Amino acid sequence: MENLNKKGQIGIIMFFGLLFLILIVGFIVAMVIGIVDFASDEITPIMEELGVLEGTSTNMSEISGYTFGNVDVIIQNLNWLVGIVYIAALLFSIIFALVGFDNPSPFFMGLYFALILLLILGSVFISNAYEDILKGNDEISTRLYEQTIMTYMILHSPAILTLVAFITGIFLFTRSGRNEGGFV
Repeated sequence: MENLNKKGQIGIIMFFGLLFLILIVGFIVAMVIGIVDFASDEITPIMEELGVLEGTSTNMSEISGYTFGNVDVIIQNLNWLVGIVYIAALLFSIIFALVGFDNPSPFFMGLYFALILLLILGSVFISNAYEDILKGNDEISTRLYEQTIMTYMILHSPAILTLVAFITGIFLFTRSGRNEGGFV
């Protein structure tokens, strides 16, 4: 009994930990981008109206246009960038599981399904929290609506993460344990 594949068990737990970590980080990053986007929209117009510095010919409005204006453009495009990185992280988690694990024992299928249930419960909790914030009438909810990819991915995270887990499980538990390619 001591000879069970502990590497397979730890690998499966790490995979689900990674999926849940991706979800939590995505939730936090979506909130932070909403707050930074709001702050940028408030600060940039003020900084672009500074005018000329007294006693010099330095035009602070022009300088702030180069700095705050460019930073505002980057912040406005973070919505798409973070959404694409989130999707890439989910795809990377599948590749991580398929490349990093040996062929786990079929004995671990029960553990795998139990972890899928825990992942579904955790993602339902995060999805509902995100939806509650999104239903508000404040500036943050408005900024979250602008993040179309992240809003969709987090609101539908129970289904998406379950799909990712089942696809990974199919590949993990159905591949053969023999070497392929003709080399021994």
